[in-house]
Amino acid sequence: MTTPPAGLPADLLRALEQVPETPLKLAISGGLDSGKSVAAAAARDTLRAVGLTVRTLPGPADGAAFVIDDADALSDAELAALTAIAADPAATVVVATQPLRHRAALRELLETLGRERAVLRLTAHPEVDPARLAARLRGLDEPLLDTLAVLSLDDALGPADVAAALGVPAEVARDLVDRGHATGLLEPGAGGPARALAHEAVARAVGAVRHREIEAALLDSQLAADTLGVRLALTLAEHGIDDPRLADRLAAAADAADPAAAARLYRAALAAGTGTPADSLRFADALALAADCPSAARVADGLLSAPDPTVRAAAVRIAASVACHDGNTAQAAELFGWLAGAHDDDADADPATGAAAAIVAIAAGEPAAARAAVARPAAGPPTTAARAARNLAEGLLGTVAPGADPGSAVARLGQSLGPAPAVAMPDDAAALVALTALHTGDPVRVRSVLGRALREDAGRPAQTLFTHRHVLLHAWTLMSDGQLTGATAAAATVPQAGLHARDALWSAALQTGIARRAGDTGALHRHWYAAMEVLAEYSVDLFSLLPLGELWVAAARMRQLDRLAHPLSSAFALLAGFGDPPCWSLPLHWAGVHAAILANAPEAMAPHGAALTAAAGHSDYARVLATGGRAWLRVLANQVDPDEVAGAARGLARFGLTWDATRLTGQAALQTADSRVSALMLALARDLKLAAGPPEAPPEAAADGPAPAPAVAAAPRGVAAPGAAARGSASLRGSASLRGSASSRGAALSEREREVAELLLLGLPYRDIGAQLFISAKTVEHHVARIRRRIGAGSRTEMMSMLRAMLAPTA
Repeated sequence: MTTPPAGLPADLLRALEQVPETPLKLAISGGLDSGKSVAAAAARDTLRAVGLTVRTLPGPADGAAFVIDDADALSDAELAALTAIAADPAATVVVATQPLRHRAALRELLETLGRERAVLRLTAHPEVDPARLAARLRGLDEPLLDTLAVLSLDDALGPADVAAALGVPAEVARDLVDRGHATGLLEPGAGGPARALAHEAVARAVGAVRHREIEAALLDSQLAADTLGVRLALTLAEHGIDDPRLADRLAAAADAADPAAAARLYRAALAAGTGTPADSLRFADALALAADCPSAARVADGLLSAPDPTVRAAAVRIAASVACHDGNTAQAAELFGWLAGAHDDDADADPATGAAAAIVAIAAGEPAAARAAVARPAAGPPTTAARAARNLAEGLLGTVAPGADPGSAVARLGQSLGPAPAVAMPDDAAALVALTALHTGDPVRVRSVLGRALREDAGRPAQTLFTHRHVLLHAWTLMSDGQLTGATAAAATVPQAGLHARDALWSAALQTGIARRAGDTGALHRHWYAAMEVLAEYSVDLFSLLPLGELWVAAARMRQLDRLAHPLSSAFALLAGFGDPPCWSLPLHWAGVHAAILANAPEAMAPHGAALTAAAGHSDYARVLATGGRAWLRVLANQVDPDEVAGAARGLARFGLTWDATRLTGQAALQTADSRVSALMLALARDLKLAAGPPEAPPEAAADGPAPAPAVAAAPRGVAAPGAAARGSASLRGSASLRGSASSRGAALSEREREVAELLLLGLPYRDIGAQLFISAKTVEHHVARIRRRIGAGSRTEMMSMLRAMLAPTA
C-alpha cells in the first residue's frame, strides 16, 4: 500500500492500539522527505500510549516492542538480529527504512515483515520549486549526483547501466542506485514534468561540462551493449547530444512510427547529426501526415533548391500537398508547373509524385498537365504502393475524359484503395473515391469506402492529415440522405478551431446545409457567412464543387447570389476546360436548378436544366436529376402529377438525395389543390425517409453513455426496402392517408397538431404550412409552441428529433 507523507493511516493506528493482545509487524519504506520518520514516530508514540516499552535499536526482546527508524543505517549483523526478532510471532516490530533494494540483509528483513502485512510505501511530493530542489541536491555527494543524472533520464535504467556509464564496479553502482532512489527524486510520483525538472536541476548541480560527459558516456555504453531504447535516444538527442549513431537509431525508429511520433523522432535525428536531404524529406512527410502543415511547408520549401532533382520533385509533392490542404490548389499547380519547366529527367517519375501531379492538375482544371503526368512512365518496380498510385492517377483522369463512364471511373479509382499513404499527398484515395461516388450518385460506394476509412482512422493513435476530411465527407453523405441528426453528430466531432482551409470550407458548408434543411435561419446565416470568409481566400478546384453548390443554394435563399458570382464563374470555367464532365458537373448543375427556383429566376435555370438533359443519355444519375428538375418546375406551376412526382422522388432517393426527394413530395403536397393527392405525397415522403434509414433517435437517448463515433452505415441503402416500396405503391393507389397510422407516442398530439408536425418535418416554413392548412402563419407558430410544450422538448432541435421518432410510419 502507498500513502502520502501524513503520519500513519487510521487503520494502522487502530492496529497498534491492539498491541500487545495482537502483535503487529510493519515495514515503512520511503526516501528523503517522504515522511517515514514521522510515521515511525507516530507508531512509537501510539505503542507507548498503550503502556508498552519501545526499543529503537535491536536488542533483547523481553516483551518490548521495536520501532526502528533509519534501519538502512544498521549493520548487516544488526539487521540479521532484527530479522530474527521479526520472525517471532509474538514480537511487535515496526521498521522505517530507505528503499535500498540491492542490500541483501535489509531486503531479507523487509520480506520477513511483509509476510504479515504489506509494506507501507511513502512517496515524497514531487518537488516543483527549483530553489528547494537545488537545496535538496546541495547536500549530495558527487557520485550520487552523477548517478541521478543517469537515472533521471529514463526509469528503465538500472545498476548495470550506471556501472557502464560512470565506470564504477557493479557493487558500487548498486549502492548508488539505491541511494539515488532513496532521495525521492526518482519515485513514480515524480514522473513526467517533475522527473524532467529533477534532471534539469541535477544537470545544473553537476555542471554543463560534466553533464555532457555523463550523457555521452551513457550513449557510448548503451550503443556498445546494443541496449539503446528509443525513449532514451530521443531524450539524449533533445538534450543536444550530436552523434551520427544516435541519429541513425532515431531515424530507424521513425520509419516504423505513426506520423506524430515520427515527426518528433526525425526532428531529433536531424538535430543529432543526420543531415541528408532524404532524412529532411522524411521529416517533412511525417510533419504533413501529422497535420502540422506549416512546419512541413517550411521544411519542404528549404528543399526546393536542392541540387538533386528527385529531392526537388519530392519537395514539390510535399509543398503542393500542404497547399491543397490549405485550400490553395493554384499554388500547388504552380509548383508542379515549375517542376515540369525545370526539365529534370525523371524528376517526378516517382509513383507518388506522379500521382500527386495528376491529382493537382485535375483539381486545378489543367487537362494537358494531367495527361502528361499520367503518361510519364514511373520509375522503379511495380510495387503495391506504386500500382495504387498509378490507379489513382489514371482513375481520376478517366473521370474527366470525354464520354467518361462514371461506373468504370469509380471502379478504376477503387483499385487505388489500400493502406493509408506513407507520404504526403494532395488528397487520399478514400476521399477521392468517395468524392467521385458522391458526384456520380453512388451512395452505396460512398458509405462503403468512408466506413472503412473511418474505422482505420479510429484505430490510429492520433489524427492524421485526412482524419477530418473523412468525417466531413461521411457527414455530407448523411445530410444529403436526410439524416440530419446523424450528420450533425458527425460534424460535431470535428473541432472548428485550427482547421485548415479545405476542412474549414467543407465544415462550414456542411453546417450551412444542415441548417438550411432544418429550417434554422439563424444558424444558416451564421454558418454561411463563416463559409464565405474561408471561400474568399480559397482557390476553387474540382474537388470543392459540392460545398460551393451548397453555398450557392443558401445564397439564393438569403438573396446573396452576387457574393458567389466569382467563385461560380471560376468553377464553371474549370469544368468547361474539361468539357463539362458529367462525373463532376452534375451536382453543381443540380444546385443551380435549386438556386434558380429559390431566386424565382426561370431564365437562370435553363442552362443547368439543359446540361442535365444533355448528360441524361449517358448517365442514369443525370437522367434522374433532369427528371427531378422537370417535376419540380411542374409542381411549382401547380401541375402536380402524382406518378411523375413519385417517380422523380424515388429516383432522387435511390441516388442518395433523400432530402431533396422528400422536399419535392412535400412541395407537391403543398401545391396541389386535391387533398387526397396531398395526403398521398406526404405518405410517400414518410416512406422515402423510412427507406433511407431508421428514424433518427433524439440526442438525449444516448445522454447516459459515451458519445458515439460518427455512425457508419452497415449496409447499402441506395434502394427503398421492399416493404417501404410496397407502402409507397399503395399510397399512390389511394390506400394511405395523412393520418393513417400514428404511433402510441404521437397520440398525445391533436389531429391539427399532427398535421402541422408532419408538414414541419418536411422543412416547410410557417407561411407554406399555413397556406396548406388554410390557417395563418401566426396560428402555425402557436401550434408549434404547443407541440413543443406537449412533448416536453427543451429546444427546437430536440422537438424535431422527437417528432421524427414519434411520427415515423410503422413497419
